[in-house]
Amino acid sequence: MGMLNTVLMLLAVPQAQAAPPTTPTTPTTPTAPAAPAAPAGDARRLDQVAWLGRMLYTFDRAAWVSTDALLAKVSKDKLAGVGGYVVEPGEGEVLHVTYYMGTGDAARAFFVADVRGGKVTASTMLAAPTPLTPAQAMLARARDVAAKAAVERGYKPCTSAPFNTVVLPLGKDGPTAVYLLTPQKDAQHYPIGGHFRVVVGPDGAVLAKRPYSVSCLSVPLAKLPKGAAPVALTVNYLLEPTPSELHVFASYNLGLPLVVATSDNSVWQVAGSRITKVPPAK
Repeated sequence: MGMLNTVLMLLAVPQAQAAPPTTPTTPTTPTAPAAPAAPAGDARRLDQVAWLGRMLYTFDRAAWVSTDALLAKVSKDKLAGVGGYVVEPGEGEVLHVTYYMGTGDAARAFFVADVRGGKVTASTMLAAPTPLTPAQAMLARARDVAAKAAVERGYKPCTSAPFNTVVLPLGKDGPTAVYLLTPQKDAQHYPIGGHFRVVVGPDGAVLAKRPYSVSCLSVPLAKLPKGAAPVALTVNYLLEPTPSELHVFASYNLGLPLVVATSDNSVWQVAGSRITKVPPAK
């Protein structure tokens, strides 16, 4: 089986169950992700979900902190015409973020930043705009293709804010997974619904697309008495018998484990990238 078919299978086919959990753990910030070794047997699906969720969180945070670095050097009103950004894995767990103006062949990089451990370690405003590298141009094109496919498919965010887009390269010369995420607008609610994925091939063709919920769903984050701390967040997930990478992403974002009830009436705990099945009550 080729790499492309393997990636699409892992993205599309839920098939795993994990061992019963031990002590719950609170997720910590992951470092820049490395592709996992090919897992064996029934663990394959959950290993891939955990990896994708870590990538989502790490790439999304890299975009967030590098945007802050950009705005520290250029006022927001002078950034009209920015086409977007791409995030690429670098050496030593560094993520390289490139911001560009324009679209297509006219796209030109103007600001770059390196992020490690969720913090900007270096940033540079380029002396002159430069063409994107072929790898960067492929990621930028995937972003544009996914945006067009979302409109054609009727994918819309669950709030008035535009999608937060995360573009994940799935290996050298492989497909690209573009996640279109409903952003969190306030600290009192977290959007569990309103998220989508479009997989784009190296040639720009749409290979797959899917939603992660059947409707919009915003989970209220309860206010607790002073001194109390939340233990976990409970959600239902009706599309698959196992949690998805969006649950891993949410766990990292919230700093909380998620208890996920899935389509086959199973219950799972997602604590960062650790996914375990909860045994039935006796």
